[in-house]
Amino acid sequence: MNKQQTNVIFLWHMHQPYYKHPEKKHYILPWVRLHAVKDYYGMARVIDKFNKTKVAVNFSGCLLEQIIDYAVNDPKDLYVSLTLKNPRYLNKEEKDFIVERFFSVTFDRYIKINKRYLQLYNKKSSGSKKFTISDISDLQALFNLAWFHPYSFSEDKRLAELRVKEKGYTEADKKYIIDKQKRIIAEIIPLYKKLVKAKKIELTVSPYHHPILPLVYDTDIVRDFPYMKGPRGRFNAVSDCHWHLRESKNIFKETFGSLPIGSWPSEGSLSESVVSLYEAEGFKWTATDEAVLFKSLMSDYVTYEMISNQRHLIYRPYKFKGLDIFFRDRVLSDRIGFIYQGWDDAVFAANDLIDNLNKTHFAIKGLMKQRVISIIMDGENAWEYYFNNGVDFLESLYSGIEKSDNLETITPKDFLKTHVSRPLERLASGSWINGDFGVWVGSKKNNEYWQLLKKIKSAIDLSAGIDSKKIKEAKKYLRLIEGSDWFWWNTFEDSSGEFNRIFYLYISKIYRLLGKKNPTHIR
Repeated sequence: MNKQQTNVIFLWHMHQPYYKHPEKKHYILPWVRLHAVKDYYGMARVIDKFNKTKVAVNFSGCLLEQIIDYAVNDPKDLYVSLTLKNPRYLNKEEKDFIVERFFSVTFDRYIKINKRYLQLYNKKSSGSKKFTISDISDLQALFNLAWFHPYSFSEDKRLAELRVKEKGYTEADKKYIIDKQKRIIAEIIPLYKKLVKAKKIELTVSPYHHPILPLVYDTDIVRDFPYMKGPRGRFNAVSDCHWHLRESKNIFKETFGSLPIGSWPSEGSLSESVVSLYEAEGFKWTATDEAVLFKSLMSDYVTYEMISNQRHLIYRPYKFKGLDIFFRDRVLSDRIGFIYQGWDDAVFAANDLIDNLNKTHFAIKGLMKQRVISIIMDGENAWEYYFNNGVDFLESLYSGIEKSDNLETITPKDFLKTHVSRPLERLASGSWINGDFGVWVGSKKNNEYWQLLKKIKSAIDLSAGIDSKKIKEAKKYLRLIEGSDWFWWNTFEDSSGEFNRIFYLYISKIYRLLGKKNPTHIR
């Protein structure tokens, strides 16, 4: 490495909540399967094309569990069942479901550019209920075709022909599409193992069900934010926090044969107590948003505005309670997540990011010898808004950095081998969204959720005389509903209502296990 170069960390984070029906044992929603085919596979394939590019990839524990389930067990999936069912034999409810749900792709990137898909979309938008057998068959195929990575089309002639076909899909066509998805999913874990062996990636984990650990630890942490109102009843489950970290380590080791040393905390959410948990569970580094660092460096004499103007402070890791912490460059990370997707020229967008990285390099190289720009963001949801699922952007980005005299990619683990973190006296609580926890607590609905979790935890703790296996399973479902996504979709629009429905399915399961009647408000 050229000592004058500035290191760049890319950490791509992947997570999905648990989607399997607690009684029927099929996947209610298809997002693990579809993102696996398009993004978990595709992101690894892009990295594999480059020799010098090194990145970090982060999975939540329950996402790994579901990927492995799809790869090994071929589980039932409601959307797969409806895809493979001959439209002639669909009942009205099933037809309505397909018409309602099988347009769940980005309009501009997948529907607008496909004449037949657009025709079907316009038919639905007009309010027409007269979808023919051929309409349904084509919709079944087109929806699933939209979720393949571009590399899959370039490498599979028949798949490419099916995309071009656009209409007149047969039962054999649909079966080939679903079978191809299964084959791709089976390749994902071996592909990531190959990249680890080649030292191209560092794999890391988030807490198992992607909970906001500071809130699970103690919802009273909301008092750190005077403008937020917490739930009436305090929820705290320190042992569950340990469980989420420990179980993620366990499934990681079972999958990849080693223990992770790093973790992107769910939504970048940290607190001083949570850092202690990470250290106790043997993690060496974690990361969060720049806003958390700026708040941590505030004092009676130094305001947030004064600190946040000193942007060079974020370009090195800090050590708190024995744990190294990286702080993401929010501006550059968000340019990838929200800005460049709208640019017509993906190569130009990638070059713009490289220009911004170079500007940062020249601005800080005289200020510090040890420097790293941390770009951390969602590694799966952004790309469907990009042309060609972001392939042109990512290939240009990685290629441009490999050719750069100023920049070099590195993994967090490798950076810490030769660089010393600066001690941090205190760590403010917060996440990567607004530097607080407002997405997951504070609103009427989310506070009700935390109160409900408190009630469930108390019911489990007081369930004397119930079979121990049932108690263990009830605790498993409680930890599942501690995940961040159930709260997220109270804050952001869940137009289908599916997340809310699934959340209450798990709660109903808990009460049945405890032999108790559901509270009247639980549907």
